Amino acid sequence: MSEQGVATGQARAVVIGIDRLILAMARHWLLLVNVFLGLYIGLAVLAPALMASGFTGPGRAIYRFFSFQCHQLPQRSYYLFSQAGAIQTYSLDQVVAWGADLTSPFTLRAFIGSPEVGFKMAIAHRLTAIHTAMFIGGLLWIVLGRRLPRLSVLGYVLLALPMALDGGSHMLSEITLLGFRESNTWAVWLTGGLLPSSFYVGTATGSLNWLLRTVTGTLFGFATIWFVFPYLDDGFDDIRRQLEPKLRIMGTRRM
Repeated sequence: MSEQGVATGQARAVVIGIDRLILAMARHWLLLVNVFLGLYIGLAVLAPALMASGFTGPGRAIYRFFSFQCHQLPQRSYYLFSQAGAIQTYSLDQVVAWGADLTSPFTLRAFIGSPEVGFKMAIAHRLTAIHTAMFIGGLLWIVLGRRLPRLSVLGYVLLALPMALDGGSHMLSEITLLGFRESNTWAVWLTGGLLPSSFYVGTATGSLNWLLRTVTGTLFGFATIWFVFPYLDDGFDDIRRQLEPKLRIMGTRRM
């Protein structure tokens, strides 16, 4: 065989190999996406687990990785592996008393926790809700799949709107220094003050701010899976239809 023939054969083998890899991804995209979503949440939990086990270097590396995606404010995070056990949330006053620095949001977010109070997850309440919902939604898609009707763009916007309003109102409250999302007097007025005062203020589990972050994040997470997965399914179906006959034909020819 000539050198040109060898080169052509090698190039063809590379093309076939790449096509087979793409086809494998197209066939197993749902598994790959769900593994990625599971790893995302898993890493967020692994960070406090490593800190509690004394592996502070790898734990802090995971916090740094997630710091580009989340504000990681300690009063808006879940704490794991505390002496009290279970999942804990704390107020701003509590974390400041334990050493959190209020000088700026950047110094405040640096507070990770301690063996006594536990170590915070690498993502805050809202992102925890979003990505947990996406992971569960991805698993549900394995069962439901194409049985579900497609979610329209309008439907997706409507399901994402509550999170946008909640997050936007928090940002406005903080930028303008009005603090209306800290006191939530509007919610006191709407409910006639029927609920305990602790419900209206703070960010601990059971508070209004925690509830809104969790509910709106969960809605957004499920909506994202419901909206995006049908398009991924269609796109990878097209890839399979194109590559499978192509590889069959190429496989019947000699290299």
